[in-house]
Amino acid sequence: MKFKREHRLKILSFLMAVTLWYFVVWGRSIEKTLEIPVFYKLPNSNYIVEVTPSTVVIKIQTIRNLLRNVNEKDLKLEIDFKNLTPGVHQIRVPIEKINLPSGIKVKEINPTFLTLIIKKIGTKKVPVRPVLKEESFYHTRGKIKVFPKYVLIKAPIEVLLNIQEINTEPIDFLKLKLTGSLEVDLMPPLGIISMDTEKVKVYYEEKKR
Repeated sequence: MKFKREHRLKILSFLMAVTLWYFVVWGRSIEKTLEIPVFYKLPNSNYIVEVTPSTVVIKIQTIRNLLRNVNEKDLKLEIDFKNLTPGVHQIRVPIEKINLPSGIKVKEINPTFLTLIIKKIGTKKVPVRPVLKEESFYHTRGKIKVFPKYVLIKAPIEVLLNIQEINTEPIDFLKLKLTGSLEVDLMPPLGIISMDTEKVKVYYEEKKR
């Protein structure tokens, strides 16, 4: 069965309309704003880094068809710290490091610079100081011991310089006297990254008469 002339023209018109729709809808240039997280790789475990801000906002321009292939969850900006020393640094946001598919143009980025604070990490062994909930003369009649006596803490060097001891949480002395021993939490100062123990045993011994 042969198509009549008007049928062929209708099919041709339909195909042209579909093609035109495709280019208008999927081939048209559009803009979109994306928020991308900042990632980084530390040169070694002896450093800690603070990045401000933790995300950058970019405005991209591309065609709708390419934008369909962009998974926002996969986008990230990775910063290289290999050549940076401890201290405060301001670096340009490396647009070229954003893992965008080809054919996508970055029109704007905010901010254009990141602030990096790089701190060297150290360790220090400090004594544990038992702290009582209330000042009481009762403990003068006996002796309070702590085990372990020392705790190893990990923190930036400048933080370690100001820490001479670690306090326990406030101890109920009457309860300690009644039971003879208590397990209590340590109260780490601000800036501490980790401690080799988070609890200690506190013992009370009556003085022999």
